[in-house]
Amino acid sequence: MTDPVYDPIAAFAGTLASLGVRDVVISPGSRSTPLAVTFHAHPALRTHIQLDERSAGFFALGQARASGRPSVLICTSGTAAANYLPAVVEANHSCVPMIVCSADRPPELRDWGAGQTIDQVGIYGTNVRWFADLPVPSEWSESAARLTAMRAHDAAIGPRRGPVHLNWPLRKPLEPVAEVPIRSYETAATSTTEPVSTPADGLFDGDGVIVLGPDAANGIDAQCELARLAAQVARSKGWPLIGEPLSQARSQDALEASEHLLKQPAVDRLRPDVVVRVGGATTTAALNQWLERISPERVVLIDPEQRWHDASFTTTHHLTAWPAEVTGPPSDPGWLARWRALDAAASHAIERVVSASGRTSASVVRDLCGALPAGAVVMTSNSMPPRDLDSYVRPDTPLVFVGNRGAAGIDGITSTALGVATQVDTPVVVFTGDLALLHDIGGLLGVARSGQHLTVVCIDNDGGQIFSMLPIHGRIGDDAYDTIFRTPHGVDLGHLDGMAGIDATVLDPGDDLGRAVQVAVAKTDPGVDLLIVRIDPERDMAARTAVRSAVGESIAP
Repeated sequence: MTDPVYDPIAAFAGTLASLGVRDVVISPGSRSTPLAVTFHAHPALRTHIQLDERSAGFFALGQARASGRPSVLICTSGTAAANYLPAVVEANHSCVPMIVCSADRPPELRDWGAGQTIDQVGIYGTNVRWFADLPVPSEWSESAARLTAMRAHDAAIGPRRGPVHLNWPLRKPLEPVAEVPIRSYETAATSTTEPVSTPADGLFDGDGVIVLGPDAANGIDAQCELARLAAQVARSKGWPLIGEPLSQARSQDALEASEHLLKQPAVDRLRPDVVVRVGGATTTAALNQWLERISPERVVLIDPEQRWHDASFTTTHHLTAWPAEVTGPPSDPGWLARWRALDAAASHAIERVVSASGRTSASVVRDLCGALPAGAVVMTSNSMPPRDLDSYVRPDTPLVFVGNRGAAGIDGITSTALGVATQVDTPVVVFTGDLALLHDIGGLLGVARSGQHLTVVCIDNDGGQIFSMLPIHGRIGDDAYDTIFRTPHGVDLGHLDGMAGIDATVLDPGDDLGRAVQVAVAKTDPGVDLLIVRIDPERDMAARTAVRSAVGESIAP
């Protein structure tokens, strides 16, 4: 028996499955019934239920960030689709594939006051690679549905990866006529996404530096492989490799103290002939400020996604792929030796300060990374945590670091980590601040329900410490500063203990954080081990200031 509504949707779902899509994230709703029921019935697809669409969007983002495959998001009509927007924005800016399927009222009910009806046409604006307001399924063919699935998948994973939005107008009745139809196909062909190799043309001659940024490749495995390639090129040329943990460069032989070194004018005397930048924009401003100060002869941006991430406008050459062969003789051995000597001196200075400062953000990073097993995944929130990782994670650290550095918001961090956890077999740890944890409290409460286990290490300094590093701090009264910027929340996070599978532990300064992390990541039962590390903001700021001074003194000519 044919079903004019479900048959085209079955063709759409079956085609995506044949293209390698595996995960479907559904939030409950009525108007989306045909989509939810059809995708859930397909044997090749895994269904994940997320009650809150805002969390669901970041959950799907985390899945795709880890796997490199687009996840499908399904929601009902109305504000449900609007709640995907933050995750869609992040997916756009970090080039993460995603296929959003929003249910909608049919055309005859739009703009007539029908319940749960808003204007969903183009709701994500320029943040999607392709948008289509589809026909009502009963007025569509299976062949058209298949071609739409192929186009959506190709747009999501193509030369510039990112989110796709398909708006599905659905007319009652919403239930299947009989059994839910299932369509299976052979793997359909898609266009290649491999960029054409570009000749080097002498761009790599001379003394150089390679800078590896985040989101340079599609999925964790590809990003790790790219880091290995960048390290291999750096070794062959005798160049230093600079990369924050989110680039996976710290699993290679990258410089340890680059974030601190590049802030120091003394480093400017090591002016390279060429700087090769790969991937997205770096987290901290030190690199861009260094490039602006030294003005290298050549700054080569290797940019397969063609994002043109260069807010300092220093790029002189733009390539869409690594050259087929990086030619030219290696640098004088003294070039790399000078960088290594400065890095070693700065690293020793940092270690002295961190060791003498007690419980600070730096010591938390060292204790956390030192306690994790090889291959564990650390999902970082934004604001201070990625900067602290960049500042204090040592080279050759055998961990995987992920984060939402596209739009760099503090929203959806736990939900993203939960999505990552569904795609990997190693422990997943969230490294976050208190404000980001509270911002995605819904994601935290949904972990046990999803059958996953997360360890969350939260630095709790009762507010936003990053603002203390901005010029506004000290320019206005303390009361106004605290009210508008630091925003102390006054929430005792320890009270989350026992709620929705959360095991919360408050760690005092003398408690062994490393041991607590080891115990937590060894667990596999669904739920959250929340380790709350309270830090004195004044002590933390004093340690940061001391680190900068110590590094400057250690490398002074």
